This record gives sequence, C-alpha cells and structure tokens, in this order.
Amino acid sequence: MTVNRTVFVTGVTGSIGSWMTRKFLEDGWRVIALVRADGLSAAKARAQNALRIAGAEEYAGQMEVLQGDLCQDDLCAGLITRCRDASLIVHCAGVLEFGSEFAELNHRVNVLGTASLLRLAEALKVPFCHFSTAYIAGKRQGRVFEDQIDVGQEFHNTYESSKCQAEMLIRDWAHRTGLNAFIFRPSIIVGDSAEGRIVNFDGLYNLMRLLDGIAGAVGAQEFRVAANAHATKNFVPVDYVADVAWNIVRSGRAGTYHITNPDPMPLSALRDIFVDLFAIPGARLVDEEEFRRKKAGKLEWMYRKAADCYAPYLAVEPEFDRTCTDAVLNGGRTEIPQMNAAFFQKLLGYARQVNWGRACRPVPASVLRQEDAIAAENKERFVEQYFGTFLAGQMHKQLLPNLKNLSATCRIVVEDIPARSWSLSIDQGRLEQISENGEDCQCVFFLSSDVFSSIVSGELAPQQAFFQKSVNIEGDIETGLRLATVLAAFFRKWPYRAQMCHVR
Repeated sequence: MTVNRTVFVTGVTGSIGSWMTRKFLEDGWRVIALVRADGLSAAKARAQNALRIAGAEEYAGQMEVLQGDLCQDDLCAGLITRCRDASLIVHCAGVLEFGSEFAELNHRVNVLGTASLLRLAEALKVPFCHFSTAYIAGKRQGRVFEDQIDVGQEFHNTYESSKCQAEMLIRDWAHRTGLNAFIFRPSIIVGDSAEGRIVNFDGLYNLMRLLDGIAGAVGAQEFRVAANAHATKNFVPVDYVADVAWNIVRSGRAGTYHITNPDPMPLSALRDIFVDLFAIPGARLVDEEEFRRKKAGKLEWMYRKAADCYAPYLAVEPEFDRTCTDAVLNGGRTEIPQMNAAFFQKLLGYARQVNWGRACRPVPASVLRQEDAIAAENKERFVEQYFGTFLAGQMHKQLLPNLKNLSATCRIVVEDIPARSWSLSIDQGRLEQISENGEDCQCVFFLSSDVFSSIVSGELAPQQAFFQKSVNIEGDIETGLRLATVLAAFFRKWPYRAQMCHVR
C-alpha cells in the first residue's frame, strides 16, 4: 500500500501484536517495535520471545526494538526522529482489565496512550491502524454494525468504555487530518489454528485455567455456573485475526471492521466440550434465579467469585455485523477452524505445555546490561527484606482478628529470583514459621517480583492476580485460593511499600 516498507508497531509482545508483526516481517517489511521493559536488553528479549511463539523468530533481524512506555508524557517527541522512515503505525498495545479499580489504568493506556500515538502519526503524516474490540458494543443487544461507535450504550466495565473512547479519538483524528485510519474489532481471541499457540493467556483462558486447577476437586459432583445456555460466544484464532487485518491493510480501504466468527457457538455447546475436556460431568449452566435457589457449594462459590468480572458475558452477546469485512475479503473468507472439541483440546494442550505462559525463555545473564543487573539486585533485596524483616515482625501474632480457623502451609516462589523460595506456616490464624527453600507445602504460589511488590503493597489482591494469570497456584488449589482471599485482607491492613521506588 506504500513505497516505504517500514512499520511502527506497539504491542509486539502481545497476542495480536506478535502475529501482526509476523505478517509484516514475512512480507519483507522492516519493523520498529516499542516494548515496555526495565531495560533495552529485557525489551529485546520480550520481543524475541513473542516472535518465537508466533513462529517468526527467524525474522528478528528485520526488527528494531525501542524500549519505552505508551504512558510517557514525551513519547511522541521522542519517537519522531526514530520513526521518521515509518510509513504506517499499527497500534496493538493496550490494557485488558475489567475491574473498576483499573479505570485509571485503562484510561491512561487505552485512551491517552492512543492519543499520544495519534500525535505521532499526524507528525509523520502516515495512516493509523488500531486494534479495538467488538465488545465496545457494551450492553447492546441485537445486530451491531461496524460504522457504529458511541450510540449511547452502557458498558459492562471500564475496559469497554476506554476502547470506545479511543475509537472516538481515532475517528475525529481521521476527519480532522484527512489521514487513513483502520480500526479492527476482534471478538474473543484464542490460540492459532494450527497448534493453539498464543502469547497472552487472558479472556477465555482465565476461565479455562481456573477450571483446570479445580477440576480434580470438582470430580463428578454437581457444579453449577450461572449463565445463559442460549447466549453465544464469539471466538477467533489469533492467526485468523492477523490474516484478516493484513488483507484489509493491504487493500488500503480505511474504515472499521469486525474481525469476528461468522458462526459463534452457544454456551451450551461450550459447556458440553468443557465437561469432557476437564472431566467435570456434573457441570451445569443454570439461570441466576436457579443458582440462588440453592446454597452454593464451596467450589461453586469460589468459581463464581473468581469469575465475577466475566458474568455479564455469560448472559448475553450481540450479533456482530461483518458487512465491511466481508466486502474487502470479496466473499472469500480467510480459513477459520470449526470451534469443536478437537480445537479446544488443542488450545488446552498448548496452554498446559507452556504452563499457561510461565514456561518462557529467561534472559541470558550475558546479555543483561549494568542497569538491568542493578534493577534485579534491588528487586531481590526488596523480597528478602519483606520476608526477613517485615513479615518476620508478624511472627506468632494473629494475622487478622477472628481468623483462628485458618491453618495452612504454602510456599512462595518469586520466579525472577533464581533458586529462592519462602515457605510460610500458619496455625490457627497465627504466622508460626518462615523458612527459605523449606519443606513441602499444601500449595505453591509462583509469581514475578513486580507482581509480588504490587501484592504486598496492597495494590493488587492475590486472588485477582491469580485470575489475571499473574500468579500461578500449584498443589491444593482450593487451599491456595482460600489463603489468597485471607491474605488480601492482611496486605491491605499491613501494606509494605518500603523501597518501592527502587523496585519498579
């Protein structure tokens, strides 16, 4: 579509961004990628790992990585010179958080970050491609058209609202500047068609991951989920999204496009697949009234609590019109696999193979720059001080009032601090023992030092971090989630913020 084949991409370390980058690299484009990380070497490692997952590692030499953050105030000014050869901006980065506590983050990244990149596109006088979501439709029902953005709809969460605001900015920018804007609205993104490969395990994967963890405890007992069995869910493989978007960009026909599945599946069919996939024959979809009629079992309550932010999506879904998308594709749809048991088995198999995204390549020590090494040392010192000084000061005390019925053991593994872990023993609500690299425990928490610091400072609830895939629990999942719920209250009451400025 243009003579100068250099593209500036954000979100290359995400699911869509990695596959879109692959499309450009395979076609011989030079890619300039903006990556958020503590240092340049860490940014390069993140980008290369994403390309490896997307099957494009061999093209890494065609990609220049810039370390930076969408939220930087001077982002546009700092990128104008570095991106002067770019003839296109493809914006794939964003925050996918549903909780109301993330309203400011969603706005800062999804809205203000987009506005900053629009200033860059205007300065460079280049087209702008933006990945939004089909779910800016919010609480609308019935048929939703591609040319509709804000029609007064209410939203389920601040994520949907922020993506709608970003689209409004882009529409106004295109009208004012006369530059082309492409807005892509994918539905629920899952792994690629061939192997189920994906970079980020969010959305549907959060539900699958939770089921995978508790399925053994559920067994054959009744397991009710409040949902509308007749509602549809619209899933699209990530490679399909990239293929469709790539064809539209190449066509040069600016506009807004739904990249959705023309044959969405009913939740009843998804339930049948999951019953076999996770061996939970007692799983049933019931309406809200029936769910409340009988007291929820422990696992039913736990699942409901953890999946609360997804509840609206289990009740209803609009129909996404694809007129514009199909017109560009000339009626010949890019291949999309059938959403059947074999396909979901493929998705689950890959997720388990890479331990839900935790099995990634570490950055070799030889490529760490000095500032990266210093940052790693500060993070390790922060964790050591928390366990060795701060938490040790809580020994033999009641963690919270009225918590005498809690007795459990757990281990905390901070994954970017090699060969170190800390075990805690809680007896009748009292912290009785802290040991490094200690004995076997009922459950093990795996998390990064950044997530650890957010949790112990009271900024992030541990059960929420689990559901966002920032924390992984192995062993007794039920005990782990119970501990996470209790400890969330402890961290809020006794936040630890010492030396946070050195850690982040």
